[in-house]
Amino acid sequence: MATSNTSKFVLKISILLIPYIMLSLILHDGGPGGGVGGGGYDLSGLVYGLLLFAVTIIWLIWMGISYAVSKTAAGKKLHLRLLIIGLIALIAAWFITPRMF
Repeated sequence: MATSNTSKFVLKISILLIPYIMLSLILHDGGPGGGVGGGGYDLSGLVYGLLLFAVTIIWLIWMGISYAVSKTAAGKKLHLRLLIIGLIALIAAWFITPRMF
């Protein structure tokens, strides 16, 4: 049973980490290409920053629902751990996106 919880943990955390890391790297790419917006405005920081927040918040809602419907103590502990990691990721996203504003 512990292997099942470990694989669930790895799967669910990777669903957050893969887009989180990709969007963070896009936000910190200082290159001139890949801008979003027209007319000389670069909206890439805003667009990718909002997308980073949206992905994290949607993932947090999913983990909150999973915590609420979990029937076992091990399942609740797993989802509580994932919720805490998601909240840390949301706070970190605030510091990752300085170019957004």
